[in-house]
Amino acid sequence: MPPKQKISKEMILEAALQITRKKGYAAVNARSLAKVIECSTQPIFSHYTSMADLKKDFYGYLGKYFDEYAMSRAHGENFSHEIGRAYIAFARNESNLFQVLFMSECFGLNGFSDMFADEGNLEAARLTSRNLGISLDAAKNLYMKTWIFLHGIASLIATKSITLSDGEAEKIHSEAYEAFLVQVKTN
Repeated sequence: MPPKQKISKEMILEAALQITRKKGYAAVNARSLAKVIECSTQPIFSHYTSMADLKKDFYGYLGKYFDEYAMSRAHGENFSHEIGRAYIAFARNESNLFQVLFMSECFGLNGFSDMFADEGNLEAARLTSRNLGISLDAAKNLYMKTWIFLHGIASLIATKSITLSDGEAEKIHSEAYEAFLVQVKTN
């Protein structure tokens, strides 16, 4: 029986997260991972045949990390608004991770309808529909418009193209959200 693998995929993905958080995803390679894990590159390549394979898994791992980050901050009655705040906070506090997850080719949406192929986004729309007493289509519309707006703010924050305090970002976000909400309720 071959010896049990001591280095797990989870360890490799966590090392990739640590490196990306500090230096950006461009710094992730077999040697940098091995250094963080304190092993040779062999265990990394026993799990992944290429760095492209690792990147696919890392994107999923990072998506789960963001979901946990956002859900831990969404406590209010207005779930989609709370998630929006978490999105901006993630861009501010985890800018390198935000850029990989939301500003790279990994995102790969084929139109905005793809947003709701993701069960998390669909559930957010369902919760918004129930909490605000609007149709699911109206909730999806609100979610999409708000996300487009928030993505612009968050991208500017993540790339340090703009400096906004939490209060300024929240005010802009709230104003846009209220305007979009009025819009979907009147259509």
